[in-house]
Amino acid sequence: MIKIADTFNIGELRLLAVEESMTDLLPRTFVRYDCWGIQMKIGICLLAIITFSCGMARAEVQSETACYVYVPRDSSSKPIKFALRTYVDKDLKKEVGAFVQYNASKETIPLVFTKYVSTDTDSPDLGNYEISRVEIVDKKIAGEYVFIQSGAGNTQGKYVVYTKAKTGKRITFMYTGDNDADCKIVN
Repeated sequence: MIKIADTFNIGELRLLAVEESMTDLLPRTFVRYDCWGIQMKIGICLLAIITFSCGMARAEVQSETACYVYVPRDSSSKPIKFALRTYVDKDLKKEVGAFVQYNASKETIPLVFTKYVSTDTDSPDLGNYEISRVEIVDKKIAGEYVFIQSGAGNTQGKYVVYTKAKTGKRITFMYTGDNDADCKIVN
């Protein structure tokens, strides 16, 4: 037989002194809390502690900057330069973000990785590849960049083919090297 002996309120918590006995000879009294909100808060806190203490998700992200230039055939036009900044999760060895910035503009254009293709036919150790990314402007795909490395990693073998989405016009940008003084990301 169970009966409530007394009730205590402490803030949101309602404590009940409950008397329980199987027989009238051996009664025992205990206190239990009766508040669903408190039980949920305790449960959520315990779940959060277990989740975050057991498997802390941390990743070391490395950023890399590469610079490219397009030199028009007519001498009246200025060269078009852009800097590519990529972010790579070192543990997963996967790209987690990228953007381009043209001619030291303050505006950055986000890029979304779409595919990686190894172009090594004879030897897989040469490191030749094509990486495709699309640029997003005003929540729409505005163009595609295909980053190409061929010639076993030689500087001459790194270039980008950009295709504008609206017109299909293609422009080839050449890699300018790691020590290009004009290559900067402007915040």
